[in-house]
Amino acid sequence: MAQKEYDVLVIGAGLIGSSTAMHLASLGAKNIAVVEADMAGRLSSSELNAGGARATWDQSINVQLSRESIKYLKAHQEQVGFRECGYLWMFNQGQWPSALDRVKFLKKEHGIELDVLDVAALKNKCPFIDKTDDLQGATFSPLDGLFNPNLLKNLLRAEAQAKGVTFLEGHRVRHVNRSNASVEVTCELLPPKNESELKDFFESDPTLAVQSKETVLLKGKTIVNCAGPWAGHLAKMIGYESPVWAVRRQVSIFDVRDFDMSEYGMMVDSSGVYFHPEATNILGGYADHSEPRGHNLNYDGQSFFEEKIWMPLFERSTKFEQLKHLTGWGGLYEMTPDKTAILGNVEGMPNVFENHGYSGRGAMQSYAAGRGLAELIQFGKFQTLDLSSMQGSRFNTGKLIPEGLHI
Repeated sequence: MAQKEYDVLVIGAGLIGSSTAMHLASLGAKNIAVVEADMAGRLSSSELNAGGARATWDQSINVQLSRESIKYLKAHQEQVGFRECGYLWMFNQGQWPSALDRVKFLKKEHGIELDVLDVAALKNKCPFIDKTDDLQGATFSPLDGLFNPNLLKNLLRAEAQAKGVTFLEGHRVRHVNRSNASVEVTCELLPPKNESELKDFFESDPTLAVQSKETVLLKGKTIVNCAGPWAGHLAKMIGYESPVWAVRRQVSIFDVRDFDMSEYGMMVDSSGVYFHPEATNILGGYADHSEPRGHNLNYDGQSFFEEKIWMPLFERSTKFEQLKHLTGWGGLYEMTPDKTAILGNVEGMPNVFENHGYSGRGAMQSYAAGRGLAELIQFGKFQTLDLSSMQGSRFNTGKLIPEGLHI
């Protein structure tokens, strides 16, 4: 069996893993390898993301992570396709009091100003929203926006590689042997796979799949779990339990006859359907909270679009009465019990760290999250933001960070 030696092994080359590795190298860490089964990430959460970026959250830690990451997106807006077009949220009567509380919280605690719109102001701002009998109002956060997650991932990887980080393509983790001084990760080397093969491959439990004949042993001192929806599987291999789980989220692309939405940004209907312009079409998604847990990457196609996307949008605008379904995809969120990510050192394992469980906001928080964990690994403490409350041990102590504004 071939062997390779590194100081830090980052498992997962999505946005979170790439950001963590890039920041580690920026802070002076050497001999870093990022281990990934499919570098293209054709079925990864990073690649299948809807591309929203907002700092409007209920928990300060999520506000801070998003806000710091958005600063980076703005500073590199041409490279990552960032467009400061805002988020518009529509609320019914029952949702409105919480929305107003959120406006006060964001202004008082973080100095973030949101526009509060009554129904008349909403219709003036967005004339195509013309079915409003069930709405009480809306909020608009002008500093939020949209970006291209794939471009951001490529930028982070390029910066990491320029600083000496090694990305290991086609390496699927099969076994981890760990002591407090070292880790050994056995990987099977994968031949190129098409998307159909990948779907079968990644929907299965990696701990049960048949091992290929060709393997490589990666030796290191520190291991970092950035495996996204597969972080729970990797945790078991390392020797600890994580409360994270995977759940499917579906997104549709559709055409609207005689309507150009390009001047608008992300919009979230009171039904929970979110939508935004996508090139000359519209992207719409919905988090079906009855969806069973598991690594289901299938897309239900026309039936999902008609039931979950078209029906609510039909009730919101006459412009949406005639929609044409084009395509779509199923992707995975990695969820935690309080819908806030797990970031930090694994309790009782001094050389094991984790950065996952972003519950749908990993792309928009990836820059600051990677920086924070890199600081902890390299210096033994957080420096830019205090992220200590995000450690996974909070689920044992009951010190949860429940995030309510979730789609």
